[in-house]
Amino acid sequence: MKALGCDIGSLFSKAVIMDGETILAWKIMETTGNIAGEVDGLIEEVCREAGVSPHNLDGMVATGSGAEFLKDADLLEDEVACIGWAARCFLPEVDLVVDIGGQSITSILLNPEGEVIDFMRNDKCASGSGRFLEVMAGALDIPVERIDEEASRAAKRVPISSQCGVFVESEVITHVNNGEPPQDIVAGLCDAVARIVTSQARRFGGGNRYTFTGGVARVRTVVDLIRERMEGEFQPFPLDPMLAAAVGAALLVETS
Repeated sequence: MKALGCDIGSLFSKAVIMDGETILAWKIMETTGNIAGEVDGLIEEVCREAGVSPHNLDGMVATGSGAEFLKDADLLEDEVACIGWAARCFLPEVDLVVDIGGQSITSILLNPEGEVIDFMRNDKCASGSGRFLEVMAGALDIPVERIDEEASRAAKRVPISSQCGVFVESEVITHVNNGEPPQDIVAGLCDAVARIVTSQARRFGGGNRYTFTGGVARVRTVVDLIRERMEGEFQPFPLDPMLAAAVGAALLVETS
């Protein structure tokens, strides 16, 4: 069964075509102003790469804040359900998923059957999210892709006390003006993100086995610092963690 899952997020849109639990093709693009047109192009590209026609797919499921822009979707599904389903299929022993996305952090609790039984999202504040990290790295003129490289060169972690993006940016600029090395500030930012994520996961109730999904889960430094603070056993998501919701959406075609 060839299925398409599309996660249209606030910062990035992701599409995957799967045959069972195997990814045939995937694409990630930045979400900008012309979402409807861009999604159509995204679907065309991923289908072309997979060597299938959109009309020959067994189904399409859309998720994310812009799910309604996928006009040909057979089903619009909640992002939490998609992430939970992806975890159920690839990591059946995991009972907690922490999704660190572009604008929010979502802690998802799963039962032994892999069903979502509760979740908590900090969608009223972007602190600790991908956007938070992106803006702060931008203030240092460091691309997000180089965060791990810069943090690995740090001699120390410059303390970041605020959790509000506006105040943190001012704090970062102050550290720069005080002559702190950029790599030390980046290490401090990674530690601040880890602190925010861990705090939410602990308030929600940590699982015995947990995993991370979302774009920030690509940043090894942040993941390692969260793991130092978390209890339980960490199990890495076996695919690109940024694709988790799209993968879950594709897998849900079989149940729709």
